[in-house]
Order: sequence, then C-alpha cells, then structure tokens
Amino acid sequence: MDGGAAAIEVLLQNLINVLKEEYFLRQGLDGDSQQLQTNLGMIQAYLNDAEKKFITQDAVKFWLRKLETLAFDADNVLDELSYHFLHKKVKKMMKLKHRAASYFSSFHRCSGRHNMALAIKKINTEFECMNKMAKDLGLQSILLNAPVAAAETSIETDSISRDPIFIGRDDDVPVLVGMVTHIPQDQSFSIAALVGMGGMGKTTLAKKVFNHESVKARFGSLIWVHVSQTFDAISLFNKINSTLTSNTGDRVEIKQVILEKLQEALKAKTYLLVLDDVWNEDVLKWKDFMNSMEGVTSTNGNCIIITTRKENVASIAEPFLVHHLKGLSSNDCWSIIKANACDGNGNGEISSRFENIGREIATRCDGLPLAANVVGGVLRRCKSEQEWCAIKDNGLSDDEGGWEIEKDELIELWMGEGFLQPSQRHDMEFMGNRFFNMLLQNSLLQVTRNNFGRREYFVMHDLVHDLASSVLSNNADANTPARYMFLKEESRHIPEQEAKHLRTLLLETPGTIFSNFKCLRNLILAGEGFTKLPDSVRDLIHLRNLNISSTEIKNLPEWIGELHHLQTLRADLWRLEKLPSTLKYLINLRHLYLGWETKLPAEIGKLASLQTLEHFKVGEEKGYQIEELGSLKNLKGSLWIQNLERVRDKEEAMKAYLLQKSNLSNLRLEWNEDSGTDGNYESVLEGLQPHANLKVLGIDGFKGITFPAWCKKMAVRNGSQGSWVPLDNLIEISLCNCSECEEIPMLDHSLPNLKSLYLINLKKVRSINIPCKNLKSLVMFGLQSLQYLPESLFCNNPSLSNLEIVKCPVLSELPDGLDTLNSLEELTIRDCPNLKLIKNPSGGPKNNQGILHELRIIKCEKLMALPCQILESSAPTIKTLVLEELRSLKNLPMLIDCLAKSSPRLEELTIRGVPNFMASGFIGSWSLGRLKVLCIDVSVEWSMESSVGIRETVEGMLQGCANSLEILYLKWVENWEWMPQSIQHLTALSNLMLENIGVQELTQSIQHLTALSFG
Repeated sequence: MDGGAAAIEVLLQNLINVLKEEYFLRQGLDGDSQQLQTNLGMIQAYLNDAEKKFITQDAVKFWLRKLETLAFDADNVLDELSYHFLHKKVKKMMKLKHRAASYFSSFHRCSGRHNMALAIKKINTEFECMNKMAKDLGLQSILLNAPVAAAETSIETDSISRDPIFIGRDDDVPVLVGMVTHIPQDQSFSIAALVGMGGMGKTTLAKKVFNHESVKARFGSLIWVHVSQTFDAISLFNKINSTLTSNTGDRVEIKQVILEKLQEALKAKTYLLVLDDVWNEDVLKWKDFMNSMEGVTSTNGNCIIITTRKENVASIAEPFLVHHLKGLSSNDCWSIIKANACDGNGNGEISSRFENIGREIATRCDGLPLAANVVGGVLRRCKSEQEWCAIKDNGLSDDEGGWEIEKDELIELWMGEGFLQPSQRHDMEFMGNRFFNMLLQNSLLQVTRNNFGRREYFVMHDLVHDLASSVLSNNADANTPARYMFLKEESRHIPEQEAKHLRTLLLETPGTIFSNFKCLRNLILAGEGFTKLPDSVRDLIHLRNLNISSTEIKNLPEWIGELHHLQTLRADLWRLEKLPSTLKYLINLRHLYLGWETKLPAEIGKLASLQTLEHFKVGEEKGYQIEELGSLKNLKGSLWIQNLERVRDKEEAMKAYLLQKSNLSNLRLEWNEDSGTDGNYESVLEGLQPHANLKVLGIDGFKGITFPAWCKKMAVRNGSQGSWVPLDNLIEISLCNCSECEEIPMLDHSLPNLKSLYLINLKKVRSINIPCKNLKSLVMFGLQSLQYLPESLFCNNPSLSNLEIVKCPVLSELPDGLDTLNSLEELTIRDCPNLKLIKNPSGGPKNNQGILHELRIIKCEKLMALPCQILESSAPTIKTLVLEELRSLKNLPMLIDCLAKSSPRLEELTIRGVPNFMASGFIGSWSLGRLKVLCIDVSVEWSMESSVGIRETVEGMLQGCANSLEILYLKWVENWEWMPQSIQHLTALSNLMLENIGVQELTQSIQHLTALSFG
C-alpha cells in the first residue's frame, strides 16, 4: 500500500483490536463495539481501491485524509476509555490506604458507562458517514485476507532473473570464475565466500559467476538456493533436491528420507551450489549441514559459494577463498544513477548540466549500489534542473538524517505509535524484530558503530532517509498536522494547536507545558536543562514510551505510577538513586532501563508484563527478595542479579524461576565480595540453573570450592530426574573472583558456539581444561596458582583473535601452536614472572601470513625467547609492539631484524628493559613510514663493544620514520654522550624525552618541539 493508505490501515486495525479487549466487553458495550468493528471492516475494504485512485482523483485524496484524521481521533478516544479501565484496575490493586491513594489524581474525564457508550456511538456515526462517502465516490469494496506481517524478512532470490544494471564489478567476475573453475580435485568440495554489506551487489555478482559459460562447462549441475535468516537444514535439502529433480511436490520432513533422495539425485554428478544470503552463525547447524552434504556427494571437485554480509558467517564456513566486495567508485555510482534516471538505459543522453549535478549526488552514495539505485529512481521523476539541484543541496527533504539509534529503542518507538500488533503466536517485540531485520537486510538501515560488541547502533542511509521523507511529504498537504517532531536546543515554541496532534516528540529545551500534548505516545527528553521531570507530563495519559536517559533528572515523582499505558521507561541516569514505590502500578510496563546503581522499589514482581530488567539487587526484606523475579515470566535479554549472598539456599534461589525464562540471553550472577558472610554458595548456585537458550553467562564472587553439576557439565536438567541438555548456545562465559574454586567447569564436552572466555582472579585454579574449538577471545587474569595450559589449546582454536595472559605468576610455559594462530589480532602477556618458554615446534617460518595488530609482552623476567615466526608472519600488519622488562630475552636482535624487513603499518614501538638492543646484521633500509611513537631503552647489558651496533640500529629506525614520528623516548646509560644525528630530520616530532643522556645542548633543528624532558 501507499504510505498514507498503509498508515490508515494500521490505525483501523488498532481500533478493531482495542474494541475486542476485555474492557469493552465487560462494560455492556459489546453491541456498540460490534457495530463499530463492522463499520471499520467496511472502511478497510475500500482502502485498496482508494489507494489506486489516490493520485488521479482529488476527491479520493480528500476522503483518505479525512479518514486519517477521524481514525486518529477515534484512536485517542478509545485509548482514553482504555486508560479508565486500567486506572480502576490499579485502584483495586492498591490497599486503599489514605496515603497510597493520595498519589493519584482524580480523573474526571468521560468515565461512566453512559459516557463511554455515547463516545462510541459518536465514532460509529462518523465512520458510517465515511462509508457512505466512499460509496458516493464509487470506491469498490474489496475484501482481502489480512497478510501475515513480515512473514518473510527478505525477497527470494534466484539465478535466472536478470539484473539490468551491472556496473563496477567487471573485474571481480573473471577472478572468481578462475578460482571456482580451478578448485582442488582431491576433496569433495571447496567453499568460497562473497562478503559485503547489504546492497553491495553480492547476489548480482554471484549470478554472473553462476551463469558464466566456463562455470557451466565445468560443473554438471548448477544449484541456487536462497537461505536468508532462517537456516533450516531440512528446508535447504528440499530446495536442493527440487532444483536437481525439478520436482516441487510435497516437502520431505524426515532427514534420512530427503538425504537419500539427494544422494540419488547427485549420484556421479559434479555441482556448483550457491547459498545466497547466509546469516547463520551457529557452528553446530553449519557443521551438521556440511557433514550431510559431504555424505550425499559422490564426486570430488565440487564447489559451494556462500554470500553473506557477516565476516563471522564466512569464517565458520572455513572457505578457501573469501572475496570482499568493496564500495563502488563515485563514477560507478553515477553510472547506476544515470541508468536508473533514464529508465534503465545507461546510454541515455543527459545534458552536461544534469550530469554535473548527478555526479555530486553520486558522491553521497558512499559506494553503495543500493543507494545509487534508490536515488536514480527518485531522479527519474525529477524533470527540471531545479529539482536535481534541490536534491543535491538539501536532499529530498529538509529533515536531518543520520540519527543513531539502537534496535530495541527503535522498536519501542514503533510500539508506542501502535505500528506493531501482536499475533496469536508472537508479541509486538517479535514483530518489531522482523520488520527491523527486513530494513537491515535491504540496507534501509545500516550498522554505524559497535560499542565493544555490547551494543550496536544503526542509522538510515541519507538518501534512503530522504526518499522516506519524500513519500511522507507527498501524502500531506498544508492542512495535514505534524504528528512527529524532533526539536533541537535552538528550536521554537510549539503552539497548542500544533502540540495537540503530536504523537512523538524529541525535545532538548526545557520549559514546555506538556498539558497541551494531549495525544503524545513517545516522549524523549534530552539535555542538561532537564533536572526534574515536568509535572505536566502527568497529564499524558496516552504515553507509551518515556526516555529521560540523556537528562540530569535526579528523581522520579510518585505520580509516575499514573501513566498506566506506559510500556517503556528509559531512565539510565547515574544520579537517579531510587525509584518511587508507585512504579509497581505501571501494569503495562514492558521495558525498564536503569543505571546499575538505581535502587528498585519493593514488589517489582507486580510488573508482570516486564520483559527488560537489566539489574536486580537482592534485598533482605519482603518485596526485595529474589522471589520477585519469579513473577517476571517474560524477561528477555540481559539480567544481572547482585547480592546473592542474601539468598539462603537452593529452594529460595529456585523461586527466581530462571530455568523457565527461555528468552533470557545474558545472565550475570554476582555475590558481593565484601559481604563477610558464610553463604551457602554451592546450593544457591545450583538453584539458579538457567534455561538452555542462554548465550552469555557470568559468575562473579562465587566462594564455593566446587561448582554445582550444571556448571561442571555446562548443561541444564529439566526436572530432578530429567535428561541433561547442553548449554550449546553459549557464546561467552566469564568467571570472576571465584577465589575458593580449584577447578573451572566445562570439563565434560565442547561448547560449539563459545567465542569468548574470561577467567578473572581465580586464585586457586592450578590447571584448566578447555575443550572448545571455536574461541575468538581468551582472557586469563589473576590466575595465581595456574601451572600450565592445555597442550592443544592453540591448535584447537585456530580462530582465536584476542589472547590475554596477565598476572599468572606460576605459569612457566605456553604450549605449542601460538605461532600458528593466523587469526590472532591482539596478544598480551604481562606480569608472568616465571614464564620461561613459548614453545615453537615448527622451527621455521610460517606458511600463512598472520594478521596480528597488537603485541604486548611485559614483565616476564624469565622469558628466554619470543618465537621469531610470530613476528615474521605479522610484521606487515602489526601496529603496536611493546616489549618491556624482559631481562632474560636472548633473541631481541633477530626480532628487530623481522621488524626492519617490513613493518609498513607499525605505529607504536616500545622496547624497554630488554637486553641486546641492536639488529643482528646490516639493515639497508627500515620500513617504518607510519611510526608515531618510539620508546627505546638500550641500558640493559650495554657495553662499549655493543655501542656501535646500537648506534646503527637507532639511526636506522629514526631514518625510517623521519616524516611520521611524533613522540620519542630515549634511555641511555650514564656518561654515554651520544645523540643520534637523525633527530634533526624528524619533521613531525612534537615530544622528546631523554633519560641518562649527558648531552649539553641539542641541535637548533628541534626547537619546534612542544615538550622536552630530561631524566
């Protein structure tokens, strides 16, 4: 539907849904409600025809706009009636004590059954008039079955449909065709991955390769399968079989049967299989699928191509080739815009004046083909030079784009507006996720930044934002009231006539009287000027979403409990110490976001609709105990439970009913380290068994000697005698400050999806067994008794990208395989005074190039050698290298040689407290063109004999970074009066620190320094 008709459709469906609620049936209003539902249904039947005639018939346009106004007004009236029902329900919950009742204002609007009946009759009359008007306009009544909203999150792709515009990827095609047609013949199949953001052209490129004549000649069968976000192996097998046999009959549900059919269909055949748009990050699902494919394949030399926008998806597939699609040039974007603007004719003529404007617009596409296609389609209907200039200068609208937002925050705004209606199976949040994924998958939304992997922020591409704004403006006229407003600090006052229609308001200026905003659903306050919640917010009875997280508000008033429609409260404020006791009367509240120090009120368990509660501190008094969590059956996302020392035993812990909370993905259990109590730790933790869907588990401050069975097995049990279900969905585990534990869990089986493991301050753990094989991040900090690591640790985790080993004073060696970690990006080994050996079995250079960016080895006084292979393979990619206090290191000269050969990206180099600072041989030239920070200490084991080599090495380094070095620290031995001549050529140097250098005066060439210090 057109934007206007679609909005009206949503409004009408909302009204019908409201009329079906308990309130209208119990108040003796069912007759009037049924009549209104009938009228609304009749109106819906006219909308489809009205949409078709909207452009050409002004009378129909007028009818739609009048209908929209009426629908909004009716929505407000019915919502007010619904508020009365909630208000009465809350009063029954209250104990009717004088003090408690005084928090609530008297509500004197239309509340009696008689007044409600009159209100509904009035709405009925108005919609009957709209029905009559529709008949008079000749609109056709077309009854349509309501579509299932967002049933699919993407459009099915195929290998046959032609993409008329293929620009900017011509060089990619022969490269990929060459790789695909010359894959190894000694294995069943090889995998290639095309990786790039949505809208970058992965599917189009895959089609070109798929349909290439050389590829058709190489493979006996070509199979194209669109995967999308749901990775269901049975569905994929059925699709593959249907393609091979041209049999589109009934789907086979039994895995054994469909695999037998596939085995027969692929008998003696070679094939190319394209899996388009893969999102699956579940290692088990992927391996199960690939094992099955290998089982049904009878030939060697087959190929599988996957297209995906996620690097992690590609890494799980273990491809022999990963081809990254980069952004297009501005010229290519212009070619796409031109082709679209000329109705697909890339050779169409465009005047030079239009072309100059179009080329400027193309630079805004950021290399994204989808954006170029969108703006080209818009320019197609812009015939004048002025219209093109307007888009170049102002975009398609005057609104400001680029607002970053979290996914959940956006979905909550949709909920507040009533855009999301639950189905019989799925709630509003589920539907919102579906719609969000549709926007993301089609690049209408893009990831703009990732906050350390915890929170992702999204933004709408400028050109897509402009197109959406254009659609909205086309559906409005001068009399259409604004319903969404975003006001910055310098913005104007909002007149009452304008305010009364607003449904969403973002405000950065205090002083507004909100009593005028009678229809407001979403209110976002931001800025230091807000130090208290305005009292007039109390009048916003329709409010669904209140966000004050970006203000300086210090407390919430008791009347907050009157906002009974409120679904989301965002009050993540560090100054907010506690919440009012009336919060429990927000009976529709679904999402509560608070700072971790904010104290919850008693009886939080009364908020039975709550889905988001990120923090819960266990109290000792009734109303604050852990049993409050038991009533919150719908909790989702993250939950951090603190002060578990206040839970007596397993039975009390089980009252939280964590095992039944299947939608919790992140659980952190914390005991107060300073509690001073002898808690029943093992028993309590046993009672806090989570659901098997859990993805992130953190245990902090646990003082038991051993972990309970579910932790040791990393599996949960349904019932006392039920079977164990492994926690195979876990992607992260952190064990912190478990000071009495002598062993860590996970001893029974591998966790196939585990990516991150944090072991922090486990003082008594002597050894660890980590059977995981897909770790990306491993942090071991403060393991004071750790003696050794598993021999297979590094070999079993080839995808490890971050490794930190810190404050492990007993650890004496690292196992084999560190030099084989080709995915390692960050390596830190610090404060391990007894570490002597990093094993290096290969004895020679690595075959594969590493991607190490940061290497820090600090205060490992007994370490004899750092394997050169680690630095050799990663010298081209390393950005930071820090070697400090390694007094026993013998091979520093060889490490320096590795750096000298090729370190084009090195930005920081620190070598202090390490003997033998010099290259082992003559270095012709140093490749240090990006080095900004250089810290050198040559004082350890310095001798006059070695001074010549030291001089040559220092001078070579400084010459190699003459135009980039900004900070230089030099430490000599006392009375060695030598200053490198190359210092005078350091053109970018701003800070120079000298220690033990007895030079009386420095060259005139470094008088430009901003900082200079002597030690």
